[in-house]
Amino acid sequence: MKIITSISVVLLTLLISCQPRSVEPLQTEINGIAKRWVPDKRVGICDITLVKGKTNQMVLKGESLFPGAKAEVLELLTGKGITVIDSVEILPDTILLEKNWGVVSLSVANLRSKPAHSAELASQAIMGTPVRILKENDGWLLVQTPDHYISWTNESSVKQMNRSEINDWRNADRIIYTDTYGVISGDNKLTNVISDLVAGAIVVKNTDSKNITEVILPDGRSGYVSNQNWLSFKAWKDSVNLTPEKMIVTGERFLGFPYLWGGTSSKGVDCSGFVKTVCFLNGVILERDASQQAKHGEEIDITSGWDKLQKGDLLYFGSKDPYRVTHTGIYIGNSEVIHSSGFVRINSLDPKRENYSKHLSSILVGARRIIGVPSEQGNLPVKLNNWY
Repeated sequence: MKIITSISVVLLTLLISCQPRSVEPLQTEINGIAKRWVPDKRVGICDITLVKGKTNQMVLKGESLFPGAKAEVLELLTGKGITVIDSVEILPDTILLEKNWGVVSLSVANLRSKPAHSAELASQAIMGTPVRILKENDGWLLVQTPDHYISWTNESSVKQMNRSEINDWRNADRIIYTDTYGVISGDNKLTNVISDLVAGAIVVKNTDSKNITEVILPDGRSGYVSNQNWLSFKAWKDSVNLTPEKMIVTGERFLGFPYLWGGTSSKGVDCSGFVKTVCFLNGVILERDASQQAKHGEEIDITSGWDKLQKGDLLYFGSKDPYRVTHTGIYIGNSEVIHSSGFVRINSLDPKRENYSKHLSSILVGARRIIGVPSEQGNLPVKLNNWY
């Protein structure tokens, strides 16, 4: 018994002696791996930390969306002869979270930077938006939207679904709302309201008549809508296409709408939320923020002015040194840009025009063309996004 105990002590001593005295150099390498897997934390999670446990053993903690990232970190440590206790969680944990899909059930769900009502409004998602549920926290859900943006929302904002249920929803006879505002009524006389609607909302069609359609909301409630301003979702996503003319017409429908930080609906929009909403209503999913949107599409040379711009090009504003994008809008031709600043408005880049904005002209830093260029994540047609 004493011999076995002695051997165990020796082995433990050898194991501990092989462990590094400082984790900082290793943590730097781990951070480098995490950065390669998730260069933008708005659309990915890879937070892995190496710490020393109470018995001087090394513990790998944290969470990641990518099993490959964890495997690469473990391979790094093994190659250095370091033994660790692996406590990294891969999200979503489908054992703890069986219903790791969902569909937004409110007209507009507020998405926040932290699981608290006082946290910054990071974005929004409208009724019928499919989301991936990554984890739960005391009445809040960490969700990822089809543009891969990650944020927190209330449990009451989302109908949680398992894989079978989300597939049933994807295969259902859905319809999409095309007007700016609307309501769903609780009776076929359309007298009482059970929910409001914003442009782009998606519900399931149950039965219809000449003027009225019975619909099923994502949370299972049934209601009635006028047949006006609704299209078959399948037909819409398969046929809708983004053109300069449609972008301008859609954008002008929002003129005068209020600026709302984090807003991405017809209740209020920030600058990138406005551009994103206009594009979604024409069948294309952009990334959420202006700095993300500015990475996609064909870059247009604006060093000599706006003569090379075409209608529908996206303009980006901010600072040149250091380069930073903080604002965006849609070029509508004749030196004019439609954008959300205070409210949705049209300004000109031409000093001779009455609606000239000296400020906008002074901070113009780039332009991108997303029409007629190859599709990619960040500039992806709805019909190519399998979440829908």
